[in-house]
Amino acid sequence: MNSFSYLSRSVAMEKIKIKNTLVPWLALFAPLFVVTVAFVAAYADGDRFYGPDINPWDNFSGHILVGWALFVFPIYVSLQSALYSAMEHQNRAFAYLYSLPVPKWSIYAGKLLILTGLISLSHAALYGFSEMAGWLLGILKPRYGFQSYSMHEVLSKASLLMFLAGGGMIVIQLYISMEFASFIVPAGLGLFATMAGAISRGFAISKASPYLWPIGFLNNSLQMADWQYSYLWIGLAVYVSGALASIVLVSRKDIV
Repeated sequence: MNSFSYLSRSVAMEKIKIKNTLVPWLALFAPLFVVTVAFVAAYADGDRFYGPDINPWDNFSGHILVGWALFVFPIYVSLQSALYSAMEHQNRAFAYLYSLPVPKWSIYAGKLLILTGLISLSHAALYGFSEMAGWLLGILKPRYGFQSYSMHEVLSKASLLMFLAGGGMIVIQLYISMEFASFIVPAGLGLFATMAGAISRGFAISKASPYLWPIGFLNNSLQMADWQYSYLWIGLAVYVSGALASIVLVSRKDIV
């Protein structure tokens, strides 16, 4: 059996495992949460921010994208990876998986592809929910002017590129969640890194944190010319190099 066959079987098995669990639903709940918060705030207090000749999408999209990139995205990745791996840890299934007559790298690679797919789904949902929320505000609060403007390009590109910039923390959180049986360790680490990053954003050293690369990419701006694309390439580079390093470490594991 060739490498592609091992990988495809591993991915198929992982898809079966997460079926009828909370894992796929979390991929939708996280973006729905941040959009709902922005929607409620806009609906209840929009008169403070929106007025004639002002594009309401600027403020509305800014709240969604910054809130997602700085807080919800890294916390969501931490919880999603921890919940995903917990299914194996609860049944002590990792030892069984590593004893199977398949390459150990395929086990890790299958999980990484499924987790990456789930997180990409959440970013597609972030864009979709944002557009739906703005459309609904245009109907419920026509004086805000949502129906007269749009930010399709900014929202869609920001959603995609934030996902790519977050590649570093995705690969880090998956490996940690596979290594530690306790749900608290990966979830707690992600929460700590998120809070520490938010507090230390003003310091130059904070730029080294993969948990801040999505917000670093946005550069607190909805102007695409202001976005820092270097974080995108760094995130992708760490994702690839981290995946390769994790594959090497997993392949060396002893069965216990």
